Amino acid sequence: MPEQYFAFGDRLRAIRKEKGMTQDEFAELLGTSKQVLSRYETNQRAPKITVVKEYAQRLGISVDYMLGDSADEVLYADFHPKRKKDGYFYKIFIEVTEKIGLDIPGIVRVTGLTDSQVRTIIVRQMKDAPLPLALRLSDTLGVPLEVWTGDTLYTPAEISVEAREVARAYDVASAKDRNTARLALDLEPVRAQKEDIE
Repeated sequence: MPEQYFAFGDRLRAIRKEKGMTQDEFAELLGTSKQVLSRYETNQRAPKITVVKEYAQRLGISVDYMLGDSADEVLYADFHPKRKKDGYFYKIFIEVTEKIGLDIPGIVRVTGLTDSQVRTIIVRQMKDAPLPLALRLSDTLGVPLEVWTGDTLYTPAEISVEAREVARAYDVASAKDRNTARLALDLEPVRAQKEDIE
């Protein structure tokens, strides 16, 4: 599991320690068991996105802060228009991918999910997304996490999904391939770095 997904457990433990609470006391505040809390804090278990939202509400903090954003990042996110949750995850998933212009093969290509996983979300009418799935979709589609919880309306980004894919490919390309792309765009070539030569 990518390192970014561990921010939840780390932040949860930090909040508990800031409050000077034991795991038993904190679990009671969150409405869960000590065992579940312990698994979250040690990153042995990934919560559903609605669990993250519920914990944030009980603690009086934002979901962004709960997932590891700084206070400045949270203030910026507060300017996004909010809405009441009016649908399940699968409905939001369909709405977002349609607005982006992706069919199932396109979703598979861009997100790295399998065809079966995408169809499972839709056919089984997944009501809630596991946090790693929501984070993966946010990263690969460039969609704010709050969209998946139903708190923010989705507004298509100025950069297309295809452009995002090209940028990712450029970032991992060799110096030779980067220079080929740069020459096609009439940009100055970059010099090969030592690790690209070896």
